Amino acid sequence: MAARAPHKAVTLRMFPDDMPTLRRVEIAREAGFEAVELNLEPWQEFSLDTPEDEMRRLRRDIEARRMRVSAVYDREQWHFPMSSRDPKTREHCTRIIERLAAAAVTMGADTVLVMPGAVDNTILAPHPEIVPYAEAYENSLDVLRRLAGSAGEKHRVHLVAENCPSKFLVTPLEFARFLDEIGSEWVAACFDIGNALWYGFPEHWIPVLGSRLRRVHVKDSRVAGGAVTATPLLAGDVNWPAVRGELEALRYDSWLTAEVLPAYRWHGERLIHDTAAAMDAIFGSGR
Repeated sequence: MAARAPHKAVTLRMFPDDMPTLRRVEIAREAGFEAVELNLEPWQEFSLDTPEDEMRRLRRDIEARRMRVSAVYDREQWHFPMSSRDPKTREHCTRIIERLAAAAVTMGADTVLVMPGAVDNTILAPHPEIVPYAEAYENSLDVLRRLAGSAGEKHRVHLVAENCPSKFLVTPLEFARFLDEIGSEWVAACFDIGNALWYGFPEHWIPVLGSRLRRVHVKDSRVAGGAVTATPLLAGDVNWPAVRGELEALRYDSWLTAEVLPAYRWHGERLIHDTAAAMDAIFGSGR
């Protein structure tokens, strides 16, 4: 790509659930990735409750394998969305993101992945909540404005809000306006290419987000009969030449993070190698 090429990362969610974290890191390195996106959740090997000395040891072990952590995330944000009508739920979400920011520093990462609320969190929530759109917008705006200081600025890490299939922030113009209304250098966008197919075309989002774009999630989907179904890269409906062209025009040179799900049932490591090869075909190997 023009200027310095983006770097390849992979979310550890793409691996079989029973695979140890460090084995996932090793396979990612073998496949050609340079970093991992680390999920810190109660059902994972490492969580926000893991003692700090164990997290520091994990960082050393990852770096000893010539890898790094590019970002941290916790899907409990879907369970306790910042858009909720319940103040206790919003406060719980705030605490999760503040703890993620501290964990990012421990792991040597500069970014926390944020789910910026939902009108409908049914996809990943055990107890779904439907929130009126305007109310969800104001609640999420308020929480992220506070988090910009208590998590982002405090820990010097960026909070990147992702476009999610939650019936919220469904256009690039609205998403950009939302970020601008927060008005903080510590809050930016994580653009999920595949998720954009729920409401439009990924290549239309990139120039609108422009300089707000700090991370990109790489996935594909097939759209048919009103349904959006995840596929391996290059097997779906994403116009990859157009997406690459818009990223080049923006001179994007940060992380491209693979998030291709679900994991393969058998020979789970093949998904990682197949995805790395597809990303090289789409974006160029660069290295």
